[in-house]
Amino acid sequence: MGVLFIDRGRVTINGVEVLDVENITLKMSYGTKYVPTMTTNRRHKGTVKGNLDINLSFAVAVQATLGTPKLESIDYNSQDVALTFSHGGDRYTCTGLDFVDADQSAGGVGSEGKKAFNMLATDIIDQVGNSALFSTSLSLLQG
Repeated sequence: MGVLFIDRGRVTINGVEVLDVENITLKMSYGTKYVPTMTTNRRHKGTVKGNLDINLSFAVAVQATLGTPKLESIDYNSQDVALTFSHGGDRYTCTGLDFVDADQSAGGVGSEGKKAFNMLATDIIDQVGNSALFSTSLSLLQG
């Protein structure tokens, strides 16, 4: 028997599912960079981490007779907005959401219209945290 892999992701904003999502990208960047030191072997001695940057982008298909989500109209400064991204066994909730930009386009005759959203978050919560590939914590490997 083979392993079944997931192919679809789901997006909810404050518990309301965003329909017709075509794709989503969640990127966490830790701002890791080298600490340049004057070593004898011309190699970096180590790294340092910066602040965590959380970037979200997703696109929805534009229906012929229904409007698209108006996420750009939310007052993110006075509302506590969270986005949850579920993909198979992974589930992340991004909090402190803020809107960056939206792009709506029509690819031409015979192709669907799309509306893409780009957002930032100030924090992320891994709501599952388990993995079949990494069942052992790396901290336990240090003697």
